[in-house]
Amino acid sequence: MIQPMPTERVRKLLAEAAALPEEERAELVTELALTLPEEYAHDVDYDELDRRMQSVRDGTATLVPWEEARKQLLPDE
Repeated sequence: MIQPMPTERVRKLLAEAAALPEEERAELVTELALTLPEEYAHDVDYDELDRRMQSVRDGTATLVPWEEARKQLLPDE
């Protein structure tokens, strides 16, 4: 599934979010996921999301710096 390019507003929010400490970014993901209507919930594997967030919290996750991830996700920018 091809995702549309983020709006300018979303890009600004992403830049702010990327500057947060890892634990706060993980908390933000959780809080945002909880705000989604049920029709989006079927695409979200909350158990996997919880597992990944816990690995960030306990330091066992392999993290990718935002600039590298951005290049992978948005190679044309």
